Amino acid sequence: MKILIIHGSPRRGNTWDVLNLVKEKIDKKIDVEYDILELSKVKLGTCIGCFNCILKGEEKCPHFETMQNITQRIEDCDAIIITSPVYSLQISGILKNFIDHMSYNFHRPKYFTKKAFIITTTAGVSEKKIANYLEEVLNFWGITTVYKLPLKYRDGILEKDKKKVDDEVNKFINSIKNSTYKVPTFKNIAYYNAWRSMSIKMYEKGCPDYDYWIESELYKYSYHPDIKIGKLKDLFGNILYKTMIKAMAKNKQQVSNNE
Repeated sequence: MKILIIHGSPRRGNTWDVLNLVKEKIDKKIDVEYDILELSKVKLGTCIGCFNCILKGEEKCPHFETMQNITQRIEDCDAIIITSPVYSLQISGILKNFIDHMSYNFHRPKYFTKKAFIITTTAGVSEKKIANYLEEVLNFWGITTVYKLPLKYRDGILEKDKKKVDDEVNKFINSIKNSTYKVPTFKNIAYYNAWRSMSIKMYEKGCPDYDYWIESELYKYSYHPDIKIGKLKDLFGNILYKTMIKAMAKNKQQVSNNE
């Protein structure tokens, strides 16, 4: 079992303390190899919003060599622990910069069989808000088996949250041990099928989105075939997909008639 830790704090402070506590609890239950990625030690330039990763392919990113190393480490792991302190009511700047470099995954989700554990800390407020934000980001990447540990924490005071920490870590451990996945929500299914339909109908061969969905054969499914979603959500996804395909075809025809 290999867990990639993406540490989003620029220092080893309160968030690092909680991370080490979580690691200790995991180590007592299962054998784990950790790959620790401290973003503060990675020379990753600022995302410039060039859209190359989305429109031309992730290899066209100005910082591709650095990002390739990180994405390969994500590919090689079984699960991810991602951490961030609250800075000005949001995640840390270095973590946001990393997420911005991963924007193409919103169009081309691929980490469906990964699992994730989120740690957020604050001395004040917004720890739940940023944990929810990180969960939504991971959902877009394809990761729906996510556990969250948002904490108010400073100077080693964790006694009142002991049960909360134990409960969330145990859920994460059990999901890894049992090879189980959370069932995606209707919202997850909707986003998946929105990109599924747009990538096939709005683009053509040579476009990274089109090529990804065709070559991976994910366009054939209402959700990733390794993740069980049940008959109702399968029906929902396929109806949404067909509806969007028809709507885009109709719109394309109307545009063509007006030219």
